[in-house]
Amino acid sequence: MAAPKALVALSGGVDSAVAAILMQEQGYDLMGVTLRLWPKSRCCDEKDIEDAAEVCARLQIPYQVLDYRESFRQQIVDAFVAEYQAGRTPNPCARCNQFLKFDALLEEGKKRGANILATGHYARLLEMESGTALLRGEDASKDQSYFLFALGAGLLPQLRFPVGAMHKDAVRALARKHALPVATKQDSQDICFVPDGDYRRFLVDYAGLDLEQEGEMVDSSGQVIGHHSGVLNFTVGQRKGLGGGSGQPRYVLALDPVRNQVRVGSEKELYQTRAYLQDCNWLMPLDISQEHPVTVKLRYRSRPEPGVLCLKDHGRAEIRFHEGQRAITPGQAAVCYVGERLLGGGWIRTAENPA
Repeated sequence: MAAPKALVALSGGVDSAVAAILMQEQGYDLMGVTLRLWPKSRCCDEKDIEDAAEVCARLQIPYQVLDYRESFRQQIVDAFVAEYQAGRTPNPCARCNQFLKFDALLEEGKKRGANILATGHYARLLEMESGTALLRGEDASKDQSYFLFALGAGLLPQLRFPVGAMHKDAVRALARKHALPVATKQDSQDICFVPDGDYRRFLVDYAGLDLEQEGEMVDSSGQVIGHHSGVLNFTVGQRKGLGGGSGQPRYVLALDPVRNQVRVGSEKELYQTRAYLQDCNWLMPLDISQEHPVTVKLRYRSRPEPGVLCLKDHGRAEIRFHEGQRAITPGQAAVCYVGERLLGGGWIRTAENPA
């Protein structure tokens, strides 16, 4: 009987390399592939491609680099710019998983007779009577389930996350055991196409945006209290760069690019108990007529906070937190869990404290 074929996505890092080892040990007939996404990237650049090719050579599996730069530019980078222009703070990593990587890789696998895709993500899959469940990674410090909330539920049976049940030190130990060149390679951080982490400079250099468009700074009642240097220079929760003249520290509460206004207020005003989501994706059937107790992550590194999920029509939802949450930021993802299981989530549209 022929071994089942699988595609393994290789970023050039240690996690995907070990994922390939584990898939091979499980008897899969592997093919390695890397998506070329962006020049001068922190992920999948020329050095990463060389490292991935060497891993495949050591494992004696075929390897191919696929050029997805134009799709990445249109679907991820241009959307990143548009979100900032709309006064939101984007999350391109989750969007890349939603609109590009997994769909593209599964399609490429099918062309090669492989219906299984393995990646180096720290997440777990569990077969249940209700279908395939997506769980947090075993290593809480590396868990990447947050970035996978927007995957289609129908894709889960075709996925494998071989390192999801491992801790990072064990992954590196296995890479050393197999004498892989990436065993001690540092993890990539931040946004891959903004290598220096300076998104403002990227908006200028790539999109030619003018960041210096002076406008009104208003308080929570709408009263003008000063002026700002340009909406694109600010994000919700920011304190620096707001000027003086106030007895108490000021923080950015909201951005209004249409009016070219930055709304500021006290730290207390940053805490809100309701978040309203759009373009939601759920990985299991949920009753729209019921309230669902959940824990919610509002950022990748944030602590899961308890709340109640209320589904709305047209892919929308409302989350009611038990306690106020600091700087709920439009454009970011709110990701919902029950225990270890990821239910899905949505993109934050707005937040408030109901009267």
